[in-house]
Amino acid sequence: MHIFHVRYRNTQGTLMRILSAASRRGIDLPYVQAEPVEHAHKVTLLMDVNAKQVGQLCRDWRAIVDVVDVRPGAPIKELWDHAHLGLPHPPESVTSIENARSATA
Repeated sequence: MHIFHVRYRNTQGTLMRILSAASRRGIDLPYVQAEPVEHAHKVTLLMDVNAKQVGQLCRDWRAIVDVVDVRPGAPIKELWDHAHLGLPHPPESVTSIENARSATA
């Protein structure tokens, strides 16, 4: 898993063009968070990509007119914990129900 931080000016369609660069390649986006930062906006993306795809995505994002900055982060170990990103864990009751269903199937 790699984490990316993309700063952009919030003009019409910019966030969709950023997200489309990943979806065109069929890359799953398990975590996306967009937020205002100073005079721009920032989107944080978590994706499972290889080194070649990292380069392709960064090149595509930098080519978007309203993208101000692209910063790829270091790869995260495969068994990453939701606590690192502040993602909520599913409620215990949901996990128990899913385990019961898979056991009876």
